[in-house]
Amino acid sequence: MPQVSLYIGRDLYAELKSKAKERGTSLSSFVSEALKEKLDDSWPDGYFDLFGSLKDDPLEMPKELSWELDTERKRL
Repeated sequence: MPQVSLYIGRDLYAELKSKAKERGTSLSSFVSEALKEKLDDSWPDGYFDLFGSLKDDPLEMPKELSWELDTERKRL
């Protein structure tokens, strides 16, 4: 398995180490999972099941406004 060296601040290191300990995992595993989550661009499970689940009024195209309502522009 490849290894990577990172230079991070002390505060970030302490926070990462604390979070890894909370989850009962190694710092390396915690950081690896965090990076995977950050790089994952797939949709969450059930995301598309939400389509149409809100009971609100359907979207409607607004009527087009007349160009006569536009204000004359002044040249600077």
